[in-house]
Amino acid sequence: MNRLTVVGRIVRDVELREVGDGKIVMNNTLAIPRTYKVDHGQETDFINFVAWGKRAELIEEYCDKGNLVGLDGKIQSRNYENDKGQTVYVVEMLVDSVHFLQPRNSTRRRNRQKQAKN
Repeated sequence: MNRLTVVGRIVRDVELREVGDGKIVMNNTLAIPRTYKVDHGQETDFINFVAWGKRAELIEEYCDKGNLVGLDGKIQSRNYENDKGQTVYVVEMLVDSVHFLQPRNSTRRRNRQKQAKN
């Protein structure tokens, strides 16, 4: 069984990319605080995640850097060759569903509405 459910904060600005034949994808990282504290404060795990299609579009529409979200999905591994010819191995979460745990950012919505009018 390969299932993962996590709750954390989005680490970077949310950006969509178009790949291949028009498929939409987004990659980001979720900061997940550990349930215990250490002498120098609370430790945090950083989990890379990828969302495709409508899920990616929903995250981009409703979330900003720092927003709290819940993600359900599975772990996947892949590799690719970088521009130096080295094989890079990646382990990440493939998102199946998103749970928005904060209200939508109204400032971002207003900025989009202004851009649409211009």
